[in-house]
Amino acid sequence: MRVLIIFNHPAPYKVSVFNELAKYVDLTVLFERNKAKDRPDSFYSNNHYEFKHIIFTKGYVGREGSLSCEVKNYIKKHHQEYDVILMNGYSHYAEIKAINYMHKHHIKFGLLINGGIAHKNESCLKKSYKSSLIKKADYYISPSKMSNEYLTYYGADSSRIYNYYYSNYSKADISSASKKERIELRNKYNLPVDKKIFINPSQFIKRKNNLFLISLFENRDDVLLLVGEGEEKAAYEEYIKEHKTNNVIVLPFKKKDELNELYKASDVHITLSKEDIFGHTILESFSNGIPVISSKAVISALEYVKDGFNGFLVDISDKNSIISAMDKIDESFNKNALESAYQTTFENSASSIYEILKREYE
Repeated sequence: MRVLIIFNHPAPYKVSVFNELAKYVDLTVLFERNKAKDRPDSFYSNNHYEFKHIIFTKGYVGREGSLSCEVKNYIKKHHQEYDVILMNGYSHYAEIKAINYMHKHHIKFGLLINGGIAHKNESCLKKSYKSSLIKKADYYISPSKMSNEYLTYYGADSSRIYNYYYSNYSKADISSASKKERIELRNKYNLPVDKKIFINPSQFIKRKNNLFLISLFENRDDVLLLVGEGEEKAAYEEYIKEHKTNNVIVLPFKKKDELNELYKASDVHITLSKEDIFGHTILESFSNGIPVISSKAVISALEYVKDGFNGFLVDISDKNSIISAMDKIDESFNKNALESAYQTTFENSASSIYEILKREYE
């Protein structure tokens, strides 16, 4: 089966899924740009490609967008070489041009989405335009029930939606630290040995709601470890200084290996994000044997976090419930967190996508 996928940038977790998918099909991936604007070069430094790929170099706009016609032109010239065409996005000019071209010329394609949240307060015009694009796909490959609802809200035929396992780690990556190893890792990163550590790797942006999260640690003996980069970093540091929350530690973006060590050095992953169309760190936490406390605005948490089993789902407007979850969660959750990780590996993700494509191809 000859498969063409159009994706916005070579995010490492997606490259790894594509490497696995290439074991089943003859795969080509077009990347609209070489990186997302707010991602450091180090984010992409370990990428290796076991599939044919082209990274376009023109027309970059915004965080992840492209104004280029290169995607449409490639499809126009080469679409007959492929049995399956999948679009990941439908919001940037390059993607819109490609979708409209395929629809006009009756070229079958599917939407392989990362997630989605329907904004019920958006204008009728915006909803109508988005619906017009989404409805042009012949079928949909979605990572969660919430994403299914998003697609149907914008007019997708529910009978044409298939679900796949989203992932950002391989089966070989799944492991947890012993108590001894955890202490060694804490010493390595100069973290307190005798404290309960909550970790939150994220972009430092308003949507992640980290200032509120920091405020919860003002009168706690526990430690909060924030890992990442972004425009709100200075605000975090100012708040920490002003409120003397010395139990909040801010670290810069870490590569995969270092981040996994920080997960293993921690006890709990906590995110109080106001909105996430998926939420990769939920699955990363499980792969390191770390339970999760998450807001109900993170789609991956809604899909995979089970209250009292591998973590807790909380309402960000209910401070008491968040604190209660922070107090309840302990080492008894770790085994269940690790067990939860085996479902959502790169291998399972690629296999589930392949099974869907076989059905459509046949």
